[in-house]
Amino acid sequence: MEHIKTLILLGLSEKEAEVYLALLALGKATAYAIAKRSGLKRPTVYMLLDQLRLKEVVLKIPNAKKQLFIAKDPSELGRIATERLNDAQRGLREISALAHGRTESKILYFEGPDEIGELLRYRITEMAGKEFVGFYAHKDDDPKKIVSAVDDYNETLRRLDIHTRGIVPDHPGLKSYRENDTSYLRTMKVVPLSEYSSRMAIDAGDTFVRLMSFADQQGIVIDNPHIAKSFRQIFEMAWRK
Repeated sequence: MEHIKTLILLGLSEKEAEVYLALLALGKATAYAIAKRSGLKRPTVYMLLDQLRLKEVVLKIPNAKKQLFIAKDPSELGRIATERLNDAQRGLREISALAHGRTESKILYFEGPDEIGELLRYRITEMAGKEFVGFYAHKDDDPKKIVSAVDDYNETLRRLDIHTRGIVPDHPGLKSYRENDTSYLRTMKVVPLSEYSSRMAIDAGDTFVRLMSFADQQGIVIDNPHIAKSFRQIFEMAWRK
C-alpha cells in the first residue's frame, strides 16, 4: 500500500498504480499476465494501460506478435512529476502576475537547481538567432547540478544560434569558458577581477532581464521590455568604454 500511495502522489490513480506495479514486477508482459498478477479484469487493464501510456509511464513494445507492455523505470516517474511541477509553478507565477494586474510585465523568482535550469530556459526559443548581453559572474565551486544546467543551457544557445556578448571578470574558474567562446557564439571582454568581482550575473534578452546567483541557487526574471531596453543601453555604454 505504501508503494501505491507513493505512485498516487506522483499522479497515478490507485488502479493505475496497481497495474504499473504489476508490470514493473513482470518486466514485460501482456495485458492478460498483468490482469492475472494484479487481480483486475482484462478489459479494465487494457483501459488502464492506455491511460498509463498517455501519462508516459508505460510503453507498448512495437512489432511484437502479442501486445506486450513495459513499465518505465520509477526514477523516470519522478522526472516526469518534477517537470509537471515546474510547469505548474511557472503557470502559477504567471497567474499570480495576472492577479496583481501585471499583464504586460512580471517578476518571477527561481530557487534551487531545478528552477535555475528553468530560469535559463525561460522564453529561450524566442531568442533564436538573437543575442543576450550582460555582465557575467566569476565561477567558483558552483553546485554540480547548477554546472550541469549551465552546460545544457550553453548547448541550447549554440543549437538555437543565440549569441552572447558580455563583460566578465578575469578569473581562473572561467578559463575553460574563454577557451570555448568562439564555438559557443560568445564575444566577451575580460576586465580585472579587482574592478569587477561579482558572483551575480545580470543579462538581458529582447524583453526581459535575468539576475542569477548560481552559488546561492537563486535567480529573478524581470519580464518587462522597457527595463530590458534600458539595461541593454547601459550595457552598450559600458561595452564601448
